[in-house]
Amino acid sequence: MSAAPRAKRWLDGIAARIAAISIVGLVLAQLVAVGIALLLRPSEIEVFQARWLVETVVELTADTFTRPPRERDGALRARPSAEFLLAEWRRDYAYPEELRLRRTGSGRLLRSILERLPAGFRVEVDFAFPAGGGLAAPDRHIRRVPPDDLVWSESAGGAVPGTFTIAIRGPDSSWLIVRPRRSAIGVGWIVFGAWLSGAALVGAFAAWWAAHRLARPLEALAGEAARAGAGLEAQVNAMADAPNEVRTIGSALAHMRGQLVRHVEDRTRLLAAISHDLRTPLTRLRLRAEGIGEESERLKALADLEEMERMIAETLDFARADALESKPERFDLAALAQTIVDERADIGRNATYDGPASLVIEGRAGALKRAIANLVDNALAYGGNADVRLAAAGETIEISVTDEGPGIPASQLEEVFRPFVRLEGSRSRETGGAGLGLSVVRDIARAHGGDVVLRNRPLRGLEAILTLPRIA
Repeated sequence: MSAAPRAKRWLDGIAARIAAISIVGLVLAQLVAVGIALLLRPSEIEVFQARWLVETVVELTADTFTRPPRERDGALRARPSAEFLLAEWRRDYAYPEELRLRRTGSGRLLRSILERLPAGFRVEVDFAFPAGGGLAAPDRHIRRVPPDDLVWSESAGGAVPGTFTIAIRGPDSSWLIVRPRRSAIGVGWIVFGAWLSGAALVGAFAAWWAAHRLARPLEALAGEAARAGAGLEAQVNAMADAPNEVRTIGSALAHMRGQLVRHVEDRTRLLAAISHDLRTPLTRLRLRAEGIGEESERLKALADLEEMERMIAETLDFARADALESKPERFDLAALAQTIVDERADIGRNATYDGPASLVIEGRAGALKRAIANLVDNALAYGGNADVRLAAAGETIEISVTDEGPGIPASQLEEVFRPFVRLEGSRSRETGGAGLGLSVVRDIARAHGGDVVLRNRPLRGLEAILTLPRIA
């Protein structure tokens, strides 16, 4: 029994591939748009009103250091200025020496805070200026803290760039650290991100829908072509609403199928005529052989004529390709296989069946019965037994016929399917035919869209595996 067919991956279909390409392209385009927007976005400068900042820091300091240490963290988290300032209380703080060396411009802010604090407090202020130094920016890109509509000026208390760190040591040697709270993503960027995400989702849905709509005629054409390959009725040319390319393919397939059908019909008529013309002289020869006086010669002549008739019959049966002569129909393949086995068992042959009680498929029952019967008869003739197993896995049906005979040399496993090829041990009149049995089986299997292979069993015997597509 062969392994179950590999599960189809979701990217195997043409619709999935078209959709995937469209979606990936859309997502990449959106990512490029976001990247460009971020690169070209002007820097937003956050500036604090100096008077407000000094007063707020002084209030924070007084409130923090007048509380017991266990209450300080909670009070800082609940303060009104938390929207703009990040304040932390620490028992110890090592102010970096390198910051102390570059505190240029921080003296005025430091003095303004220190003047408003009682004795015993120490203040450290640092401005971490960005690379290049300047903070100049158009007014529309300045975020004012606290927000107000007035233009700040020196008379209003001045402005402090939002790059500072203020460290205040209290009388108990603990520290209050105050920094600007970096603003969260603005509403505009949230809207922009939502717009990009929504556009990507809508585009992905549209791409997937369009790809499936485009691929639907191809899928239908593939299904009809599979039916045609299995010898069933197919409408490969009935796709009026399909794209031009699909209609062209369908027309070509329909034309090719028509030519093949006509070729088979012409060959069948030709062989029927040949059959009639050959049987007439054979009949005359049989009548003349009956008149031979010496019995041994008469028997030899009649045996030769009988073998010639059998060879002609087998050759004509093979060449007629009777898998294409009858109309396809729905039938029970399991019942057909059981019937073949029961018929052999009834006459004392060692034949068994293992499989489902019923398996309805669409095909040519007469042709498939002949194919299975050929495999069973070969197993009985050369192996002494025939064990038939029927199984359906996914979209494939498998019929296995095994025996316990000597098998076939590996080099001849494919050769025996050629017409008129027989192994040396089978060339007797009792067991050997014209060498067309396996050729007929393969011809019928392939006419149904399947195939047949032979393989030697590990210990002893031969296994013939006939596979068919499950088209019901």
